[in-house]
Amino acid sequence: MDVRLLGGRYRMEAPLAAGGMGDVWAARDLLLDRAVAVKVLGRALADDARAAERLRREARAAGRLEHPNIARVLDLGEHDGRPYLVMELLEGESLAARIDRTGPLPPDEAARIVAAVADALEAAHQAGVVHRDVKPGNVFLTAAGEVKVLDFGIASAAGDTTITTGALIGTAAYLAPERALGHRATPAADIYALGVILYELLAGHRPFTADSDVELAMAHVNADPPPLTEAAPAAPPSLAAACHQALAKDPRARPGSAAEFARLVRSSNAERRTTLPLPVPGPPTIRPLPPPAPAVRRRGLVVALLLATALLAALPTLAGGLQGLLREQVQRPLAVLDSGGSNPGAGLAGDPSSPSSIGPGPSGPAADDDGERGDDEPDRDDGSSGSGRSGGGGSGGGGSSGPG
Repeated sequence: MDVRLLGGRYRMEAPLAAGGMGDVWAARDLLLDRAVAVKVLGRALADDARAAERLRREARAAGRLEHPNIARVLDLGEHDGRPYLVMELLEGESLAARIDRTGPLPPDEAARIVAAVADALEAAHQAGVVHRDVKPGNVFLTAAGEVKVLDFGIASAAGDTTITTGALIGTAAYLAPERALGHRATPAADIYALGVILYELLAGHRPFTADSDVELAMAHVNADPPPLTEAAPAAPPSLAAACHQALAKDPRARPGSAAEFARLVRSSNAERRTTLPLPVPGPPTIRPLPPPAPAVRRRGLVVALLLATALLAALPTLAGGLQGLLREQVQRPLAVLDSGGSNPGAGLAGDPSSPSSIGPGPSGPAADDDGERGDDEPDRDDGSSGSGRSGGGGSGGGGSSGPG
């Protein structure tokens, strides 16, 4: 557009966007000295007297809308027969640009945006204004994270030229079935279009595609959208159900209002946050024991040295006792009683001819010179203290310290 001063008030500074509806410029309101956005409508609307009049009527209605999620319409004018709208200037990007840049959005973010748009639509519907062209290109995301709906009233002026002339590029992708069949636009049509947006945000693509706007419009009438459980498996089931309800072919089967649709979307989002699985704790961290301090090591060495010294000092005693014990055990079987006879070999054990041999003979116990019975035979120690293996059926597999 060559005009640099619109209506003698708005100085055009830089083009922002161009589309079938017209061109959008960043401009300066010289009267109030503020930055604004100016949309100059295309010739398709400017040459239609009825469309221009409807635009004025609808723009006045949209200008009365006050809602934090609606971009404000500040002025309406005409220059050289071409209508223009003046709106607040927003910093950020359109939802269409966000989808092109990132693809599908996380379910939380998709639900937040769609619920905000539904709030804006509810305010407009209560004021008697139907948007008629709800699509990502008419939803703006500000740098501060706000959601703004643009172009209220403009699509109403265009009437049904969306399909027949192709002036509204891409609008057929969000067209409700009843509108494709020529019925009047109602709030339910806006809800359907918002359902298409939610589907696209979750799946990364629209539910229907076709080679022409007419074929695409007929797909909205006749085809069922692929289930979101397949197109977007990560979407919460309740959010997917709300989306499919908004995409119902029958307007009466959709949510009863934009406010109800916003509640469904928000409740599914809140349900998802409350049912997220708790983080699973990892295995306990086993920290190795720190090495003993130098003082502890010195004490241990001192104790070991003392024990070794005591053991060495006791060795002679233990050795002497052990030698005496062994000598006694060796000599005990050969011990004899001294009978006072002159035969040094008499009385040896095992000699049956000796009357003084120890142990029972063939005719009974032996007696000494005094006729008394020998009492010096040591008692045999049968009480063995050696330990055998007890409990022959011991459990060889028990006591495992590892996991079963």
